[in-house]
Amino acid sequence: MAQLLDADYEEITSTSGSFSRYIYCIKQTVSVLKKRYSTVFVQNPSIVLSALAVLLKPIFGYKLAIDAHNAGVRPKEGKNKLLQKLNLCILKGADVVIVTNKPLQQLLNDKGVTSCVMSDPLPTLKKAQSSDYSNFIFVVCSWAEDEPIEVYLDTAKQRPDINFVFSGNYKKRLKDKEISELPDNIILAGFVSEEEYVGLLKDALAVIDLTERDDCLVCGAYEAISATQKVILSDTRVNKELFGNAAFYTKNSTTELKKSLDEALNTDITSQIENFKTQYDSQLSDAKSKVLAILQAG
Repeated sequence: MAQLLDADYEEITSTSGSFSRYIYCIKQTVSVLKKRYSTVFVQNPSIVLSALAVLLKPIFGYKLAIDAHNAGVRPKEGKNKLLQKLNLCILKGADVVIVTNKPLQQLLNDKGVTSCVMSDPLPTLKKAQSSDYSNFIFVVCSWAEDEPIEVYLDTAKQRPDINFVFSGNYKKRLKDKEISELPDNIILAGFVSEEEYVGLLKDALAVIDLTERDDCLVCGAYEAISATQKVILSDTRVNKELFGNAAFYTKNSTTELKKSLDEALNTDITSQIENFKTQYDSQLSDAKSKVLAILQAG
């Protein structure tokens, strides 16, 4: 995103404990802002970074854009009302909030937040490291609350002829007993290096990345398409409006996922994916112009 916006990229991280980590990151953020940028882009999450950027905005005099992922619009799935109110105050403090799709834009506009739609750029993938698996579907999974884990597992159990390789921290959702009872064709790869991850994307028969959120564009979709790989996504309006015929779609049920999987395995959409990638660059350029116009007018 920084490259698309012609912006310097500053990543501030710390491995210290929670309190000391925040102190360190706040100090480093202030140090960056002392460079006196005219425009600052921050990502939410982190809600702490976004709040700090809003608080320091009148001191340093920059225009502020917050790039809000779904969790940056509805932290903790919107279950904590106090956190939701705090987050809304933070978003209102920005000159513009960048969201990935129209439903999120409408949601924020209705709450008095100036927002603009700009979906994520396709990532530049690292060199692939060949995977150790064969005849497999790659399930891009963070094991979060919005992912239909049971649908994934049930589908895999009903397709013993294919291996299903899962990424991410599976211990968030599976107990040791459940793990021990999984069939051999379900492979829990866990966290892997970026090179291994790209290898899984490219070597798979297809990629699956589903969500229960109607207004969420998942990272696995962008990654698979960047790798010119078939990807099966949840059958939502936002997915279909963005990716069109460059992806396959399914309802989040075992029966429907099995059907979509068969379709993906038997259909070549390489040309559709390549066409999408070509047109997408122009689409992002238009979105960038709209974001910058709002910032300049503010």
